[in-house]
Amino acid sequence: MPPQTTSSRTGQKEALEILFHFQVVFKLAKFYEPNNRILQEQMDVFFSRLEERLGEEGEIQIFISQNSVFLNRTRVKFDFTAYPVYKFMIGEFQDREIGALTFCPSLTKDELTQFMIFLAKKEIPKDNRFDELLKDFKAASFLHILLEKLPPTEKSENKEKNAARMYFLGIYHLKEIFEQKREVLNFNLTKRWIQSMFNHIASDESFLYGLTNIKNYDEYTLNHSVNVSVLALALGRRLGLSRHELTELGVSSFLHDLGKLDIPKEILDKPAKLDPEERAIMEKHASLGAEKLIELASERGIPIRAIEVALEHHAKNDQSGYPKYIRKKSISLFSKIVKIVDYFDAITTKRIYRKEVYTKEEALKIMKEKSAQEFDPLIFKSFINLIGSFPIGSLIYLNTGEIGIVFENNPHASFAQRPKVKLITDVNGDKMDGPVVDLMDVDLNTKNFKRTIIKSLDPDEYNIQVSDYFLARAQ
Repeated sequence: MPPQTTSSRTGQKEALEILFHFQVVFKLAKFYEPNNRILQEQMDVFFSRLEERLGEEGEIQIFISQNSVFLNRTRVKFDFTAYPVYKFMIGEFQDREIGALTFCPSLTKDELTQFMIFLAKKEIPKDNRFDELLKDFKAASFLHILLEKLPPTEKSENKEKNAARMYFLGIYHLKEIFEQKREVLNFNLTKRWIQSMFNHIASDESFLYGLTNIKNYDEYTLNHSVNVSVLALALGRRLGLSRHELTELGVSSFLHDLGKLDIPKEILDKPAKLDPEERAIMEKHASLGAEKLIELASERGIPIRAIEVALEHHAKNDQSGYPKYIRKKSISLFSKIVKIVDYFDAITTKRIYRKEVYTKEEALKIMKEKSAQEFDPLIFKSFINLIGSFPIGSLIYLNTGEIGIVFENNPHASFAQRPKVKLITDVNGDKMDGPVVDLMDVDLNTKNFKRTIIKSLDPDEYNIQVSDYFLARAQ
């Protein structure tokens, strides 16, 4: 691995473009012969990108290091947009025990085509996978392409990477449900995902909270539903629900917005406030979601509570909200939980029609002001205790002049304003990749706390993507 890496937007974009075309050509090469028109067209694009980069840098190396994908000095950023490429490259390289693939100067389009077909169609043996691959690779005499074996140490992963991978897997599982609707609803997969997320919450609750700072503007419903599911599981765990109940709560929160499948996209994505007629259509998503889940309940084993949550997650504690009830006099426990976390994630996320976004502290203040009308008071109190005075992911300014991000809450309520903080600037305001410090630390000379929070800051005003700092732990 090179001693230095870069993650600039330009480098990211170019690296992702090359890896994306690698993925496309690889998939086509599995099924088509070299003279196929579709394969040739995609190969032309892929080769032109490689040729341009080869002219600039001399060689192109794609390699795996610490379960991350690199193209020369650029590490592929582990986020929603890069995840399909990341997942593909990691999977294919590890399956073949390839640690590095290098394209050298004087590479021709014909050689590249033959190599991609060789790699895609080569059967993967059960044993000695790389050795068998290398033997046939050498026999094929690829003169301007090199292969290196994956070191054994690269086969292990840290828990943060596993948690982040599962987070993105949830988004893609839900995307399949939304794109292909009920035909692909694999409830067993949904349930396994929920159980895995619960295990990660139990193992490292703070990191999972950190991942809910991921706010994908273009895939709001999917990203939002995963965040709601994570927060609902955490809140349900604090409320003492059993593992079986938590699984049902996780599924219910994961599918709470399923009714949006039948809301016209022009209403969902309208870049302005909805008019009364459009608002009425949007509000139908609650009853539409319940109807869909009723259809699936007996056939796929969807829990009945999921139907209640889909129907009730916009119902207010004072019985207002929507849809309007005639007979039902009480709102289910699961619906009350999802109502709170759904509201919190929604108002801390930018929308097409609402460019401004509340910080977590502002969101909690708004929710406290509306708590009697909107939320169950006891459950909301548990949520406040869960989130803390400065929620994980909050950008804060310290009395030292440093700026940091809250990485872990203090478990003691009396010291809620003394969490663990990742420092991202020094005392002069210069950006840095600083350590995680505990605000409980005391200066031995003065007997005072070394650092104290002065105020919270708006990350947008400082052009800071909080989620990047949590994803960096999964690299």
